[in-house]
Amino acid sequence: MRLPRELRGRLAEIRGDLLHGRLTGSVTDAGWLACDLIAAGVDTPTLLELAGHTLSVGTLREVEPLVRRMLSECGMPPIDTCQEPWAVALDVAQAVHDGTLPVSAGADLLIVRLMSECGHPPEIMEFVLLIDDWEALRGVPPTDEELRSLAGRIADVARAHLPGRP
Repeated sequence: MRLPRELRGRLAEIRGDLLHGRLTGSVTDAGWLACDLIAAGVDTPTLLELAGHTLSVGTLREVEPLVRRMLSECGMPPIDTCQEPWAVALDVAQAVHDGTLPVSAGADLLIVRLMSECGHPPEIMEFVLLIDDWEALRGVPPTDEELRSLAGRIADVARAHLPGRP
């Protein structure tokens, strides 16, 4: 499904929040996002239900299941961080590469948690260097395109560790 860049970005941000176990914003924000998706031509029962929360004063916890279903229906299912570490690394790196997960959220999980769990692979170490030491190494910060490209290489390495996974 082809969504406008702004809506894809908002969905990716929510996916990043869920990657770290927390939703941010408000129920009203989630409801308005559903309305914006409907206006963009996405039509699902979940979106209609979530759009009904545009004026709600409830908690995000109440609508989190709807938010998770909305992401799945929009082609960006929440990433299961309870999988084997290389499987999580593959899903995170691929999502960063595809632009369906913010670089910051994916890099944080790859560096803080998965680097050690995956045995400090050189590709993730290169990611660390590119993010943390760019000033000393090159003088200019890496572009999102460079970071996404490196995430694609991390996904390739993760795939090699997971026989039978495309």
